[in-house]
Amino acid sequence: MAASSYRFILSSRWLRYIALAVVAAIACGFLANWQNNRREARDAEIAHINANYHGEAEPLSAILPQRDAALPDELDWKRFETRGTYDASSTILVRNRSLDGQAGFYVLVPLVTEAGGELAVVRGWVPTGQTGEAPDVSALPAPPAGEVSITGWLRTPQEASGETASENTIRSIDPAIVPGMSAPYTGAYAQLEREDPAPAERLTSLPPPSTDPGSHLSYTFQWIVFGIMILGGVIYAARRERISRDLEAAEQAGRAPRTEYVVVDKDTIAAGRSRGRASTPAGRASRYGSAGPPRAAARRSAAAASLRAGATTVSARRKQGSAEDAEDALLDEQGF
Repeated sequence: MAASSYRFILSSRWLRYIALAVVAAIACGFLANWQNNRREARDAEIAHINANYHGEAEPLSAILPQRDAALPDELDWKRFETRGTYDASSTILVRNRSLDGQAGFYVLVPLVTEAGGELAVVRGWVPTGQTGEAPDVSALPAPPAGEVSITGWLRTPQEASGETASENTIRSIDPAIVPGMSAPYTGAYAQLEREDPAPAERLTSLPPPSTDPGSHLSYTFQWIVFGIMILGGVIYAARRERISRDLEAAEQAGRAPRTEYVVVDKDTIAAGRSRGRASTPAGRASRYGSAGPPRAAARRSAAAASLRAGATTVSARRKQGSAEDAEDALLDEQGF
């Protein structure tokens, strides 16, 4: 067909369809790009987590030379080492911290470092009590007494939003609100890896950070496919309408036979087939019905005529035999 047969897409109806499809495809493109950016950001985050978490431990003073120095985002999960003494009397619990689906608390203990500052150290995790209450701090496994060398990971403080400690618990890990810390490192807190000397009883260790990339890549391809499908759907619909218009024009011009439709009743067809099978002798039913093709009908007619002729001959012979018997009986009666 000539390209001129697609002139109908210049109608207002089709221009609206095309405009909506283009807008939807562009929106899918933006969403795909957004998901791809999120994937790239997550990949970069995973890369620096792996580099920091499994890297060589550096002295705390080299990473945070001052107590109020902020921990850069790229140094989150930076592995460090330092020495100091735990202030077990200032132990506090961080609430709403689950592990493997079980509710519990982080156990935070300030460490007075050799440089004089106090570092908030999350030593491990404990579950909630039988009724969901916080465990008794004095009954928790105690940290090593005296000077201890620790290795762990530095974390960025959490936003406390004006929170204050209550009943030996806090909700957010912000060294600025931890009670008992007079000279805290405000720019970071620590997650413990190991202690030397080791404690007599250990708390449950925290799991490593998640490095799951998420579903951003699959979502990116999904939005791309959606955009292609939208544009492809408009092209397909335009082609179908062009074919329909061309066929209608050919019928009106007499160049093509008009399409006629016959309504078929399935029940009537089924009933007709049942009657055909009932009237056809066993073994003779065929796709031609009870009558069969013309040649088969002629052969059956000839056979029927032959049978009728044979039956007439037999009947005549029977009648002739009966007359002869009657004549013999009459002659016997007369004495002949």
